Amino acid sequence: MATETWLLIGALTTTVAFVAVAVFSPHWFDPKPDWDVSDGCLGGLTHEETRPTAHYHPKIMITVDGNYLQIPENTGIDQTGCKGGMRWVHIHNVPDWENNPDYTTIHVETVGSKNVPLGSFFEIWEREGGPGITDEKKFDINRNGVSDWEEYDITMKVNGEWQEGSLESYVMLEKNDGEKIELFFTSK
Repeated sequence: MATETWLLIGALTTTVAFVAVAVFSPHWFDPKPDWDVSDGCLGGLTHEETRPTAHYHPKIMITVDGNYLQIPENTGIDQTGCKGGMRWVHIHNVPDWENNPDYTTIHVETVGSKNVPLGSFFEIWEREGGPGITDEKKFDINRNGVSDWEEYDITMKVNGEWQEGSLESYVMLEKNDGEKIELFFTSK
């Protein structure tokens, strides 16, 4: 066979393989989460002054058995290990939950481009006594050490679209600034 024929067969095979992966395993193209972001600190007493190169604001609302779960203001600010500073993923103000439950704005301010997983916020919140995440990176809303996947049916919408897969590893990207994340925990 001529070289051109082999090149054409190779190009066609590569194209078919790419389309098959894109159709049958699209998760292969998902960004891999950078779990270390929960330890990042801006400013603070023991950290050199750095400026974030990425700054964006996903919004989150969490419902457990039909009740809104309020996130405390200043979550991730002035924590142990980041005294006088802010974690790369943190909360400033929260909505007036008594009069108007609404999305809480998560501030993501990282040094360098990072793939910030939703679960990293739960790691930070857990340090302040809030819901957490297990060592296996699974939600633990009630902090009993058991993965919530065993206790709840967990679903999530982002901008009104249902999500599948490891919701804890869902990556909040700068290009999706302002995305609206809704997490639902329903007891089994």
